Amino acid sequence: MSKRPTILIVDDEPFNVDYLEQELDDLEYDTISAANGQQALEQVATHAPDMLLLDIMMPVMDGFQVLAHLKADARWRDIPVVIISAMSDMDSVVRGIKLGAEDYLPKPFNEILLRARLSAGLAKKRQRDQEVEYLRQV
Repeated sequence: MSKRPTILIVDDEPFNVDYLEQELDDLEYDTISAANGQQALEQVATHAPDMLLLDIMMPVMDGFQVLAHLKADARWRDIPVVIISAMSDMDSVVRGIKLGAEDYLPKPFNEILLRARLSAGLAKKRQRDQEVEYLRQV
């Protein structure tokens, strides 16, 4: 990824989206956003982001449903997803990880943890993209 990575922020709370957009801009990431799960899937199809920060509790389609759709589609299953949620019960965290999320980031956000999750997820995506390109060439 030679360009700035693009992160899709999926959250129905405008304050959270604004906060994350500012943080990610400071970290030199491009952002796009969606206020619900259906919009998130549309943004993924249109923009193919490098990573998703995905809230769980949203209208129209919740984060678990979005995650299931992404991981079921070969075009999108390698996009790393970090769940961002105020839901901190272990069942929700485990369910998200079982559905294919890379990690979980609790709200309110810790800036150091946010940076670490982004860095790890994007490094994994970069490595997977290189693998796919190599396999395509051989």
